[in-house]
Amino acid sequence: MESHLIVVAIFALGIAVGLPIGFVLLASAFCGIMFQRGLPVAMTALGTMPFAKVTDIALMTIPLFILMGAFATQAGVSEKAFQMANRFVGHMRAGLAMATVVACAAFAATSGSSVATSAAVGKIALHEMRRFGYDRAVAAGTIASAGLLGIMIPPSIMLVVYGIITQTDIGQLLVAGILPGILTAGVFCLGLFLLALVRPNLMPSVQAPVPWRERLAGLRDGWGVALLFGVIIGGIYSGAFTATEAAAVGAVTAFLLVLLKRGLDLRALLHSSREAAGSCAMLFLILIGAGLFSQYIALSGLARAAAELIQGSDWPRWLILWCILLAYIPLGMFLEPISMCLITLPIVFPTITALGYDPVWFGIIIVKMSELANITPPLGVNVFVIKAIDPGIQISSVFRGASFFVLLELVTLVLLVSIPEISLLLPRLMQ
Repeated sequence: MESHLIVVAIFALGIAVGLPIGFVLLASAFCGIMFQRGLPVAMTALGTMPFAKVTDIALMTIPLFILMGAFATQAGVSEKAFQMANRFVGHMRAGLAMATVVACAAFAATSGSSVATSAAVGKIALHEMRRFGYDRAVAAGTIASAGLLGIMIPPSIMLVVYGIITQTDIGQLLVAGILPGILTAGVFCLGLFLLALVRPNLMPSVQAPVPWRERLAGLRDGWGVALLFGVIIGGIYSGAFTATEAAAVGAVTAFLLVLLKRGLDLRALLHSSREAAGSCAMLFLILIGAGLFSQYIALSGLARAAAELIQGSDWPRWLILWCILLAYIPLGMFLEPISMCLITLPIVFPTITALGYDPVWFGIIIVKMSELANITPPLGVNVFVIKAIDPGIQISSVFRGASFFVLLELVTLVLLVSIPEISLLLPRLMQ
């Protein structure tokens, strides 16, 4: 018990002083293993685990998806997606906000990151919504929340990480994210439409409808998104590619889009590669720290004890599930989503599988909890992305605008928990 308290103290201190979460996980796990099994065992784990972790072939999926997203941004996919969506729904109530949601859903199919999705679409959408008189907080909150689709709609880096940690089929996880992503976008659009009916002053201006001929002609702007999504998901669904191979093909396809749209720009290519390398280095450090932390959890017997305790209780399994999910809400307020999942999954996942829940379905639910973490105070990452785009807005205003979407996310969560077929239909058809 004393060793566990020391690990918790080291972890809390590291977070409090602002150390990178990867180093905090490494330090706390190393100390935990040392107190339980001695210094030689801890040194052995520290020396062997990082190499074993980063040489996992499945990890190649992450940098390739990140690189693909960087190339897609360089190819102007976000601008084309917003223009295309705006032609179809811009004239409706809350049309620009709904166009932002649709554009984020389209860009998410090329990105895999909620931060990248919010940043790429936000640069265009925020200016347009402000130009037409949208409430500043609503506009900012819409972009921050619509960007969440980047970690649900495949290719999702979050689902890849979940698959690696839990040894769940990554291809099935990516395919499983399609319908929940579409459902989330639909709930967001319906919520915005109803909000505009009740509070028209928040989204006052309505554009003139675009003729259908122009709308249909504008569909050609979305061929890049359709190509990338079709290559990745079509290849995985048909069995032609593994998830890692699909990521490689997607990165090459995105690079070819850059060549077609803008030609060979070595400076832009270097910028994209540098961005991808920086993101991968940070993420790999977290994965290494989480790997050692998982070893500490396994050696301590915490996961086994938690599973046995829960299985021995008289609580119905749905009540246990909701207790676990509700615990993720306060955790997400203080931990970055990937770190939150990597820390908790070694304990939570054995319990969930012991209760008979499908691991693919639970992966979708975990991503939904991660979405909530990205827009809840005080550490909502997407909110700070919007602050970077619009330095004049107050952080509190963005959180206020995003609070409406927290309610919509909870509605979607209830639907996904109540109707598992939404998540499992496509993976079962793929099998």
